[in-house]
Amino acid sequence: MTWTDYFILIKVQPGRIVTRRFGTVDFSDPSLPVEKVQALFEDDFPYLRITTQGMETLYPMPPLAKLPSKKMETSTPARKPAKRKA
Repeated sequence: MTWTDYFILIKVQPGRIVTRRFGTVDFSDPSLPVEKVQALFEDDFPYLRITTQGMETLYPMPPLAKLPSKKMETSTPARKPAKRKA
């Protein structure tokens, strides 16, 4: 799989882009490591958007664990006896 299966380049044309983390990166290269593009995405690189396939593959959601159900005890709180006035 290539990085373009997991991410989409937005607002710019594929080509060389200077990044803070990796310097000049050539986004027209399909053999660009997915890990490098993922790191840029996690650094909030403004020109990358994750695809549905990328979300499912790179950030899988674990199934929701069923929590044990707790019985709710409904009891009335203890009341203080009322003081009588003489």
